[in-house]
Amino acid sequence: MSKIQRDLEDQLAKMLVDRDSLLAEMRSVRSAVKKDNPKKNKWLTEMIDHLDKLDTYITQNENRIQAIKQRKQLARSKLNRKQDSKRKILLGAMLEKWVADGVLDKDEVAKGLDSFLVRPSDKELFSEYF
Repeated sequence: MSKIQRDLEDQLAKMLVDRDSLLAEMRSVRSAVKKDNPKKNKWLTEMIDHLDKLDTYITQNENRIQAIKQRKQLARSKLNRKQDSKRKILLGAMLEKWVADGVLDKDEVAKGLDSFLVRPSDKELFSEYF
């Protein structure tokens, strides 16, 4: 994450804290106005209601942004798993080719596999080496 992005996220977090405190103040003003004389201060209550709607809109969009970030993270982790699997497959294919070409000694590979593999089902997959 770049320095600019971190700074912007820090500023946004500060603004969100300020927004929450302002909304709390606004709600207390609205309740005081409604108790006092709601007809006299109708414009103020309408403005506060409008601000409440804007806050709801902001909250909904924050939730959408959070959902998008989660989907992005999930996609990134899936891609990493696929790339990891592909690396392992290609590395295994290279090692098998080296054994077939005589570059690597089959007995050395068997010793390495025997110490590396723990489960019997895994050892069974490499039975041709044992």
